[in-house]
Amino acid sequence: MYSIRRMLKKIWHRLAPWLGVSAPAHQRGGLGPWSFAGHPDQAFGPLTYAQFGEDLILANVFTLRGIDKPSFLDIGAHHPVNCSNTALLYARGARGLCVEANPNLIQAFQDLRPEDKIINIGCGVAEGTLDFYMIDHASGRNTFDRATAEAFVAAHPEFRIRETRAIPVLSLDQIVTSHCGGIWPDLLSLDIEGLDYAVLQAAHFDSTRGPKVICVETVSGADNRQDAAIETLLTDRGYRVLGRTVANVIMGAGAA
Repeated sequence: MYSIRRMLKKIWHRLAPWLGVSAPAHQRGGLGPWSFAGHPDQAFGPLTYAQFGEDLILANVFTLRGIDKPSFLDIGAHHPVNCSNTALLYARGARGLCVEANPNLIQAFQDLRPEDKIINIGCGVAEGTLDFYMIDHASGRNTFDRATAEAFVAAHPEFRIRETRAIPVLSLDQIVTSHCGGIWPDLLSLDIEGLDYAVLQAAHFDSTRGPKVICVETVSGADNRQDAAIETLLTDRGYRVLGRTVANVIMGAGAA
């Protein structure tokens, strides 16, 4: 066992510089965890900000389409960095509109993503005011859909609905008309905890005059899945599946 370990250490020391990795200072010379500063051949860097790596998929999709800095509409943006589908795109020079219903999170966007446009409203099937069910001060589980909030709390009894706020909402079409000059951005990222299908269904767009790429959450609440319904809805509008992750589907217009 000892000789094998010594042999592995020698192999590691020879490979580590070529791989671009190094062990933490207190573990150098061992085979324990190591840090990774990235490699020059990683076109989009070594980091993902999204919950399940959706941002790296999106960066690949737009690069293949010849769009280096896609415009975006991030609905239910939640946080400028944490579990963000658009933070990596922003870091690469892309700019867009972030829509977040939770007023507690707006300052973070203004501080960390000052070149994006930020609006503190919700997105629903029509204009109006809806109750916003807040699991906590900054939870990504906060939602306008009471059934989704209650399902999550029932599945995770350590949480509860701590506050309900009345928040103004606009439809997806109204947001594009009022805040995007009536032109759909290249990317629509939609994550609104249970209302994703209803909001998409109420919107009037298709693959010829809508976003080029859509990333939409398909699971919410107590793992309630809407994969099939959302994919069918967008397929009927001319989109096709480009990729799937644990919680999202990414669909694109056109053949590429």
